Amino acid sequence: MRLCRDKKVCDGLTDESKESMCGRPLGLKFNSVTCDLYIADAYFGLMMVGPGGGVAKQLANSAEGVPFRFTNALDIHPKTGEVYFTDSSILFPRR
Repeated sequence: MRLCRDKKVCDGLTDESKESMCGRPLGLKFNSVTCDLYIADAYFGLMMVGPGGGVAKQLANSAEGVPFRFTNALDIHPKTGEVYFTDSSILFPRR
């Protein structure tokens, strides 16, 4: 899957047919120690935006060779900074 992030295509998107190309962030969590914003995106997996802002960087889109299909929530351990996230299906994407 290709990360689009083209502002002309994705900003203010109302066309649901392009959702898989632009992404669908369903979980957000801010790490107050590192100032990183973590994103659980239904199509692109685990992503992160650093303290300087900019385009989200994809951190993981699969585990042990199995692609994520519906990444949707996350949390950050307050002491270790470890990120925990959920993927609701190994078969079906969000749509």
